[in-house]
Order: sequence, then structure tokens, then C-alpha cells
Amino acid sequence: MKKIILVIMLLLMGIGIKANAKGFGVAPNNKGERPRNDYIEIEENGGKWIGKDTKNIYLTFDCGYENGYTKDILRTLRENNVKATFFITGHYLKSSKDLVKIMIDNGHIIGNHTNNHKDFTKSSNEGILKDVKSLEDMFYKEFNMNMSKYVRPPRGEYNESSLKVLNLNGYKNIFWSLAYVDWYSDKYYGDNYSYKKVMSKIHNGAIILMHTVGRDNKEDLDITIKGLKSLGYKFSTLDELYNDLSV
Repeated sequence: MKKIILVIMLLLMGIGIKANAKGFGVAPNNKGERPRNDYIEIEENGGKWIGKDTKNIYLTFDCGYENGYTKDILRTLRENNVKATFFITGHYLKSSKDLVKIMIDNGHIIGNHTNNHKDFTKSSNEGILKDVKSLEDMFYKEFNMNMSKYVRPPRGEYNESSLKVLNLNGYKNIFWSLAYVDWYSDKYYGDNYSYKKVMSKIHNGAIILMHTVGRDNKEDLDITIKGLKSLGYKFSTLDELYNDLSV
């Protein structure tokens, strides 16, 4: 009987853990419409997934590994005078530190995508902090400067516990309000795929997620930036968002 009760308790515990895990995703939206999802727990814990209802937008890139496109992306950003946030992993820092140095020199923000890119919902609070802090330490050792406190949870997986532990330790959970399939390193859709996706979903306060491994992003970034600017959108930074200087 005791064994049966123990099994039931373990099953219930497992269900509770699974139910508490969340994969971030926003509702479909059309051009000009802000997604209607309500992520109160993210905002209550100091995080952001969207900015204010203004023409300010925020460009972010996730960098897990290099696929040969980042240098062109950086050149396009420089030519258009746009600053972005690059969320890097430990692997990216180790393998592409020359590109990270260019990001820094060009005035971009370096965000924390964790050292090992592990699912937060399957890690302990101590494990989450270790994964984040170890990348910070590597970054400081390499560049003799502090990394930003902006953290993008790997694969957008989070729960209330991960949000709280990062917030209580001075970090900012950063998600997104505009994204599309662009993370396959071996796929090139062409026909201005990236441009069309962004322009069809753009909205006030958009935090845009792109991946540097996508050739479509590299090919379309220039016309995307110019197209957004022609609509009156202003590219702002996460620092401006948090300091309320982007309005």
C-alpha cells in the first residue's frame, strides 16, 4: 500500500512539474496588430516580450553557432545605423569571439543565451544561475567588461520559478513578440521570405527575434530595415526600453 501511495505521489509531482513548464509563443497577428497574449508573469518578474504601444521596435538575434552570415548582418546594421542585441551561447563565444568583438565595437548589446543552452524548466534554480553566470564569467575574462543582464531563455522554455530566480538575481528575461521560422541552417526560402514575414507581422513595440544562421535574414535584412523605417518605425535598444528613453 505504501508503495502504491509513493508511486501516485511521484506521478502527481511529475504532472505538476510538466504543467508548470511553458514554451513561449505569441498569437498570430496581422500587420499593425499587437499580439493579444497576456504574459503577466513575465512582466511581473521584470521581463519583456513586447514594448509600449509606440513606433519603437527592438531587433534581437539569437546566436548559438556560426553559419557564415553574421559578418554580413553586422555590416548591414552598421550601414543602416541600427543597434541590436545579440544573445550568445558559450559555444558561440568560444568559436566566434572575433565576431562578438565586432558586435561590441559596433555598439551592439551582448545578451546571455546561457553557456550550455539547457531548458530552464528542466534545471534547478542553482543550475539556471550557474549556466547564466558561467557565460558571464567567460565573457568578462575574454573582453574585460561586464555582459548585459538580459537573458533569453533557451528555446523560450520557462516557468514561474525560472522567471523569479533570474529576476531576484538582477537579470531581465527577454522574449519576443515577432518571430518566424528562420533557425534552420540548411534552408533558404528565397523570394524575400524574411522581409515578407516581418512586414506582415510588424506592430508597435515589437521585439523582433531573428537567428543569425538563416541566410534569408542575411539576404533580406537591408530591405527589411529600410521598409520598416519607411513605415515610421524607429529601431531602439533594450537599454532604452528599460530606461523608458525610447518614446
